[in-house]
Amino acid sequence: MIKMNNMIYILSLILIFLSLQLTIRTVKRRKKQTTNIWDMPIPPLNNQWNTQSSSLKPQIPPPPHMFRHR
Repeated sequence: MIKMNNMIYILSLILIFLSLQLTIRTVKRRKKQTTNIWDMPIPPLNNQWNTQSSSLKPQIPPPPHMFRHR
């Protein structure tokens, strides 16, 4: 029983050590400077995209035979 408890403690310590190492590496890789997204200007709208969306709408209703489902 004592050996089993020691094994659990040792495995727990190894797990804690590895998680600490992972946390340290993650923090080091993180950028030092944060970017503020509100400082960036809004990109202009593409007029060509706006005109294409309006041209995709049908001008006349589809024929009735397209609504027949059998």
